Amino acid sequence: MRFDDAAGTVLANRCFLYRYLWRAFAAEPDDALLGIVADAHTREECALLDGEGGEGARLQDAIAEAVASGSDGLRSAYTKLFIGPAKLPAPPWESVYATGEPLLFQESTLAVRDAYRRAGYAAAGYPHEADDHLAVELDFMATLAADASAAFGAGDEERCANLLAVQRDFLREHLLTWVAAFAERLAGSAGDGAFYPRFAELAALVCARDADVLEELAASA
Repeated sequence: MRFDDAAGTVLANRCFLYRYLWRAFAAEPDDALLGIVADAHTREECALLDGEGGEGARLQDAIAEAVASGSDGLRSAYTKLFIGPAKLPAPPWESVYATGEPLLFQESTLAVRDAYRRAGYAAAGYPHEADDHLAVELDFMATLAADASAAFGAGDEERCANLLAVQRDFLREHLLTWVAAFAERLAGSAGDGAFYPRFAELAALVCARDADVLEELAASA
């Protein structure tokens, strides 16, 4: 990897986007999250995905507009969409999409747990929350993205490259196998507003774009 300002910007952008997405799916929205949604800096970070007129900026605009039109129902929407008690329209666990059945703690969950273990990461909700929850997988990517950025800042090229390789493999083997299907199913949920469906689309876009970024960074090593 060439250590230059452009690479540093890319690495910092990755940290921000994965942490932003993690927070969206980790818990009900609070004032801190809604403030980040409304911040112009957030739109700038999303626009780095594919330009001012691209899908990243469009999705962030839609998320911000959903908040501006009224945030009172967002907490109840989170509960309905991701906790229950009713059947969830788009379950946020990889195993559901890997098996085609509404089952948790399956073989795919153990594969995710093993990927975490090999990277020295432990899910905060273990063992009560399945390791393959979307928020946990995004937190894994955010944590390793921050570590890679820190290694870059310290001039540790080997550690940075190794961390990026772990993330590239995790995207290929896990997030990219199901996040687009999750977003598609959430988009089909009626009556719950645009906030979470657009966040899910943004998550799918970030993962797809990041896979390309990681390939480019590896090629320039």
